Amino acid sequence: MTAEETPSEISVIGRAIYRERIVPTLSPSDKGKVIFIDIETGGYEIDADECAAMVRFMERFPNVVGWSERVGYPYVHSFGYSNASREKDG
Repeated sequence: MTAEETPSEISVIGRAIYRERIVPTLSPSDKGKVIFIDIETGGYEIDADECAAMVRFMERFPNVVGWSERVGYPYVHSFGYSNASREKDG
């Protein structure tokens, strides 16, 4: 990554690598796994265990700019609020 790349540009690069190079190699059993991608080389690590994938990624690709995706979903994490939990507490 160069100093000129913005977070938005990193996102575009990471998503392009994911869609163009990696998605065609995935199987249905990969759905839900997390993938970390080196945006310079296209190298990646994938695992159902997000921490395991991240550790392997950082070992293989130290000091790189990475991008992550959850296979088959639009976001790696989601945050939300549920009235159900509020009703139980209060």
